[in-house]
Parts: sequence; C-alpha cells; structure tokens
Amino acid sequence: MVRIDVQAPGTGAAGRLSLAAASVGFGQSAVLALVPVMAERTGLDAPAIGGVAFAGAVAFLICAPAWGSWGTGWRLRRLFAALAALMALGHGLFALALAGPALPAAAAVALLVASRIAYGAGAAGVMPHAQAALVAAVSEAARPAALGRLGAGLSAGRILGSLVTTVGIFGTAAPLIALAASPLLLLAAPDLVGRPKAKPAEARRDGILRAAAPLMGIAFALTLGLGQIQIVLGLFLQQRFGLDAAGAAGLAGATFALVAVTMILTQLLLVPRLGPNLRRNLGLGLAGFAAGTGLIACAPGAWLAVLGAVLAGAGIALATPHYTAALVARVPVQAQAAAAGWLASVHVLGQGIGALCGGAAFRIAPALPFWTCAALGLALIAAAARLRPDDPRHQAA
Repeated sequence: MVRIDVQAPGTGAAGRLSLAAASVGFGQSAVLALVPVMAERTGLDAPAIGGVAFAGAVAFLICAPAWGSWGTGWRLRRLFAALAALMALGHGLFALALAGPALPAAAAVALLVASRIAYGAGAAGVMPHAQAALVAAVSEAARPAALGRLGAGLSAGRILGSLVTTVGIFGTAAPLIALAASPLLLLAAPDLVGRPKAKPAEARRDGILRAAAPLMGIAFALTLGLGQIQIVLGLFLQQRFGLDAAGAAGLAGATFALVAVTMILTQLLLVPRLGPNLRRNLGLGLAGFAAGTGLIACAPGAWLAVLGAVLAGAGIALATPHYTAALVARVPVQAQAAAAGWLASVHVLGQGIGALCGGAAFRIAPALPFWTCAALGLALIAAAARLRPDDPRHQAA
C-alpha cells in the first residue's frame, strides 16, 4: 500500500488519480466501440471477438488482487509507469492488428488476445492502488467523496471512450492513436511515498477475508444485478415497446449514456454532501437500485423505463463509494490495496455472471431480470442494515 506524503493534499491527489481512472475507463469502452472495425479488418466473427474479450476479463480478474500485493512498497508514480507501459503495449498490439496488413485469422486472434491480456494485466492494478492511496490521503469521513470522485473519473473515461469512433472522420489511425496515448494519463499521478511491505504475521489473510466478506458480498450482488441490466436492457425495450432493432439499440445507447452522466453527477455532487453514515447511505443507494429496476420492469412507457435505469444507476453510484470506503476501513493499512484488488475482481466477476444470468432470465420472461434486480436490492438493504462502519477484528490483525 502507499500513503500520501504530507505535501500532497488529498483533494489534489483525488483529481490527479481520477485521470488515471479515466484512462482505464477509456480503454475499456473504446475497444468495445471499435468492435465493428475489428470485425471488418480481421474478418473475425462474434464468437471469436467474444473470446478475445474473455481473455482480457480473465487477465483483469487474476491480476487485480495480485497487483494489490505486488505493488506494496513501490512509489505510486513508479508503479503507475509500469502499469501504463503494460496498457500501452496492449493498445499498441490492438492497433497493429487493425492497422497493419491483413493477417490470417489465427494470427489476428493471437495478436488481439495478447493485446487484451497485456491491457487487462496493466489496468487491473490502477484502481486498487488509487483507492488505497486516497484512503490514506483523507480522513475517514471524507473517503466516500474521494472514492466517488475516482469513480466519476472512471465513468467519464468510459463515456469518452464510447465516443472514440467520432474521430474516425480523420481516418482509422486517429482513434487508434488516441487509444494508445490514453495510458499517459497515469503519469499525472501524484508521487507518493511507499509503505514498507508488511510481514506475513502483520496481515492475517483469514481475518481480513472475514472482515471484508459482508461488503464483498454486497459488491458482488450489486454488480450481478448491473450485469443483468446491461445485457438485456436493449432487448427488453425492443420487446416491451415494439421497437425495431435499430430503434432499440439507439434508445439503449442513449439510456446508458444518460445513466453514466447521472452516475458521475451523483458521485461528484451528492456523495460529498452526505454524512459518514454507512448504513443510511448504503441503504439509500440500494433502495434507488431496487426502485429503479422495479420501475423498468413495470414501465408502461419507454420514458419511464429510461427513468428507472437512471434511478438504478444513481443508486449504484451512491452505494459503491460507501461500501468501498467501509471495506478498506475493515482491513489493516498494509492490506488495503490487496482488499481493493479483490473488490475489483469481485466487480468483474459479478458483472460477468450477471450477463449470463440476465440472458437466461430474459428467455424465461423479458421483465424477469429487472424484477430479480429489484428483489436483490431489497434483500441487500436488509443485509446493509446489519453492517457496522468498522469491524474490530482487523485491529488484531
């Protein structure tokens, strides 16, 4: 873990670290936006492209908790320079596959898989150490606001990444250059003083996991619901309101953009104004998620479904920085980066499983994924009501 030097104010660090988070979000969504270009240039079909994306997700899932331990004791700028190099390598291989001469299918797949593994391995370390650094920089009461600002940076990067194809009017090279240059934002991170690596006896893994498990469970369940929404919203809008495929895709895209903007505003404007009451704030976020998904499920008009999605997104944006701040407060200081890494993996795993569950539930009944999310949100409110802001068990670790 790293802690901020006394000369680096927490608020300034939050702004600079949010640029690093934006680089991760930009890389994630820009590649998705370039999928049609990928298919055209390489000749790969949807299953092959899905396999490429899966390789990146696996790399992220494995490397996020690993970086939480491997980066301990490094100065943050040095660590972020290494992560930026991995991310840039991944983007460079991706650009080579798309902008270079036509490759055989096997070679294109190998190049793209290598690109996603390199990018995933690098991006996986950014958020855990950025979150741990902010936790060390600010008071406990200010942590949700600082983490919310970091989350807003991630969301802003995703919005900009989804718009990367608009620079395609300058040629295919322009979006690829923007993608390859995006990891340079990591170099804007404040130079932080490393904390010595903890001895094994100082961080008892079983105690850490017991302390963090309730919040990890809430994180998994909430992202499980988010994964369901993301995968079936367009299909639901098409089926419920009789839209054609193009109309449903357009409405879903506009809805996701509106949700992203709402999440950013929630984390920048609302979260800092709430007091440090974990159960209340987390309960409010979960209630918004439950109410929003329930509104989607029973919406008689498309605009109400959009409103429900926005409300659900605001609920997620409110809940996430609060359970993240509570989680790192439950573990020893030297284990906070590792805990944030495990949390990042839980988020990826929850969204992936949610996508699978959402597709299966939609086949049973189009509204079932949203009713499931509403029920899940209500159940999580009950679980959150039993939480304490801290857990004395980590004191002995």
